Amino acid sequence: MTQAMLDDLWRDFPKTATEFEARFATEEDCRAYWIEARWGGEPSCARCQSARVWTIREGTTFECADCGHQTSLTSGTLLEKTHKPLKMWFRAIFEISTRRTGISAKDLQRIMGFGSYKTAWSWLHKLRAAMVRSDSDPLGPFVQLDEALVGGKGGPHKELVLVAAEANGRVRLAHVENNDKDTVKRFADGQMAADAHVTTDGHAGYDEKSLGKRGHDAVIQTKAERRESDAVQGCHWTISLLKRWLIGTHGGAVRDKHLQAYLGEFAFRHNRRKTNGVGRIAARVIESLAAKPPLTMRQIIHDTQRCRWFASNQQAPA
Repeated sequence: MTQAMLDDLWRDFPKTATEFEARFATEEDCRAYWIEARWGGEPSCARCQSARVWTIREGTTFECADCGHQTSLTSGTLLEKTHKPLKMWFRAIFEISTRRTGISAKDLQRIMGFGSYKTAWSWLHKLRAAMVRSDSDPLGPFVQLDEALVGGKGGPHKELVLVAAEANGRVRLAHVENNDKDTVKRFADGQMAADAHVTTDGHAGYDEKSLGKRGHDAVIQTKAERRESDAVQGCHWTISLLKRWLIGTHGGAVRDKHLQAYLGEFAFRHNRRKTNGVGRIAARVIESLAAKPPLTMRQIIHDTQRCRWFASNQQAPA
């Protein structure tokens, strides 16, 4: 989808609850918006890409006139096999887009009237998956890099997170096993521009082997010096906000194998903290829901690799 098409989508997305109820009053309204987000308004066959299709099954499926293949509105997307109407999904997207700190599964269950907590929990994980993309621009030109322990109250129960922050700009976070040089290198190569200039503390894992040919300032400071002028203030600020968000919105109840998904949502929100309008956030989420492949409940629960950082899966918040 082109940027111009995405701009049209966000401009068309309601900004208030009253506007939302009027704009998406029917399921047909939501289908039309979804078709615009997924196909640019012109549905095509998933098998042969022919644009000669017609609707069947009350507008929920398209049949190809050339090969006969049938494509549902949500097949091949993050909403594949959903049994809920698009209007409910759009309502959930509106809720997460209008709340600066997001929403917990318990609150979403209450607002949406779901019979089970598990449904709300799985919906939020699919929406978080839509907030992460593999084509985001790398960080630069000036980047701060640091690490933090987040999670449980006791040291053994905390999880290690790498944090990279542009000066007054975007952030990237990764849940990692350790912060050795190989891990830092995978993170840096996946998230920082090759010509970025990196500022770190004096940790031994930050050197030419891990950061490559990027410019590097290793700044060792005392607590008093940090209070006066913190060399990695952007990272420390991000870490503080992250910990408050995990506790305030989610009660700190985030399992380690799902932490990366929450880090993705936090970064997505943080990187859009200055965005003008709910529509931009909602349109991006819907566009990603339509563009990304299915995510099953089994994958959400058991696929822990998607919640760790690997060179083959370097994705960043959209």
